[in-house]
Amino acid sequence: MLKDRLITLALAALLTVVAIDTMADDNLNRDMINGIISYYDLDPVRVEIEFRKNRIKAEPGDYDSLEINPMSNSEPRGLIPLKVTLYKNGDEVKSGQIRIRISWFENALVTTDKIRRHDIIMPNKYQLKRVETTYLTEKIVNSPAQLAECWAKKNIGKDQILTSGLIEVIPAVVSGKEVSIMYRTQAMEITARGTALEAGYIGESIRVRNSQSRKIIACTIIDRETVQVNTH
Repeated sequence: MLKDRLITLALAALLTVVAIDTMADDNLNRDMINGIISYYDLDPVRVEIEFRKNRIKAEPGDYDSLEINPMSNSEPRGLIPLKVTLYKNGDEVKSGQIRIRISWFENALVTTDKIRRHDIIMPNKYQLKRVETTYLTEKIVNSPAQLAECWAKKNIGKDQILTSGLIEVIPAVVSGKEVSIMYRTQAMEITARGTALEAGYIGESIRVRNSQSRKIIACTIIDRETVQVNTH
């Protein structure tokens, strides 16, 4: 029984030491995270910092300040190596290299269903969610107002973050649309019906087939219903 009691006491002592070490690690990690946020001027609401490699150990009383120095010129996103130096009364007491992962999060519109190319993105097709955007290179869509007068630029899958590369403003004229062809000079103005063979926006030049002559001519889009024959 005495042996069992000694084993129990030894285990209790070991657990106490582990708990103290864990608390010390937590304090140091918290100080390093605060230092990283301060150094890069990060918004703590938008980022999460995870330690991937960290062998620096110190008790709270072992240091009174620390310094963060990046080991590369990369932006604070994804995996980043850093040098951390601990100081006590202005003297360096310990330094080492750590590796962290900085993850970025934003509120964005995320699809709730598949969306086909050239479909208008209706409100029942998306929801606003907090999502990770660490490696996104395109601007996210975070407001329904950004979808006004837009449609899907390509097929979009379910649970996909909507970005600027997935949507586009609906062209003023789409291929196959019936339009009024206007030919204008200083002396006269003639109009005819035609069919757009290309999509385009106001001010752009597209090919249009004259419905009567069947000729294909280059025209500039004036508005959603009218194109003007290019005279030069």
